[in-house]
Amino acid sequence: MTIMVTMSEANHMSISERFSRYAELCAIAQRQAIELENHPDLKKHLRPFATKEVADVLGVTDAYVRQLVRANPDFPQGTLSNGSHRRFDISEIHHARDWLFAKHGKAEYNPRRRPDEKLQTVTFVNFKGGSGKTTSAVHFAQYLALHGYRALLVDLDPQASATTLHGLAPATEIEPEQTFAAWIRQESDDETEIAASMRLPTYWPNLDLVPATVALQQVEFEIMGYLRQDPRYPFFTQAKTFIEAVEADYDIVVFDCRPDVGMLTINALVAATSMVVPMPPSMVDFASSGEFFRFLAEVSEQMQKVDSAFMEYDFVKILTTKFKPNDKNQSEIVKWTQALFQGAVLEDPMLETVALDAAGIAMTSLYEYEPKGNRESYMRAMESLNTVNGAILGEIHKVWGRS
Repeated sequence: MTIMVTMSEANHMSISERFSRYAELCAIAQRQAIELENHPDLKKHLRPFATKEVADVLGVTDAYVRQLVRANPDFPQGTLSNGSHRRFDISEIHHARDWLFAKHGKAEYNPRRRPDEKLQTVTFVNFKGGSGKTTSAVHFAQYLALHGYRALLVDLDPQASATTLHGLAPATEIEPEQTFAAWIRQESDDETEIAASMRLPTYWPNLDLVPATVALQQVEFEIMGYLRQDPRYPFFTQAKTFIEAVEADYDIVVFDCRPDVGMLTINALVAATSMVVPMPPSMVDFASSGEFFRFLAEVSEQMQKVDSAFMEYDFVKILTTKFKPNDKNQSEIVKWTQALFQGAVLEDPMLETVALDAAGIAMTSLYEYEPKGNRESYMRAMESLNTVNGAILGEIHKVWGRS
């Protein structure tokens, strides 16, 4: 099947037709990448996990997992591959965690939020596109699901990259009423029904998604229209009220914001209990982030005039992304950042690696990726991701009063 557009064909199209065709080609390429990576069933699914990975997730040794498998028929047994390598699917990891909790009663085997612990809403946000915002938000949400937390990922970016990474084609598989647009438009009086229609289960147990489409771009204008009709319209609390409607179902909510200062971004800032600002180590990104923090100062001042509790965060952390350890210029910028912002910077950066790039090409996250070579790069990237995500989760544990 020929999907390309020849120069001759393009010359005979109107500009509208040409852009529509280009959009169609992007969707075709996206779908083919997903189907190629997930042959033969052509839908995204989770890979099985090796014994060592299961042990790391559970916080035990791989020898202990092997011992449990041998000695306890009711412990998840996994599946033998290549004769000796045992692999476990994610439902077996969760079963193993439940088994350990029932056996030992230790709190670390039951990580979900306790009744006295408030829901944490972590917003990943920066003005500048290409900061690694979606990459860090998606991997953090999947890390939470893998480690037994009930997580909700809310995609507020009309580009819908977080949605696409979960195997959904925004243009053909997602309706506007399944996005945050449904909450803004409130076409039903039943908020519970609206919230339910927006949250889609993913192939990650414990992880739901509020997907995005280009409809969110229209929502920005619709909010402005509501404000013209009624200047008292609470445009900035829509995400907050949505979170209040669903908080009983989750431990942690993750917002992936659009890379600008729109109405939806302000909503996420008001709804958040904490914030992560991804920042690549370049002077352009450093300068852009400076303008972002200046904007935050102005917005928070205005919001706190409305309600003193608005934009009072449990923590704000700067996450260094796309870091190349062998780049001397980047290393210097990281030193400056850590010296200037001190404790506000997460100690370990997120590395830029071949494995992370390869996962992106395959339209998948690193947690889902099956490396076909360069195992060293993969392990280095995975260690970096787990360290970063563990540090963010550690900040949440501090808020909850956990050790």
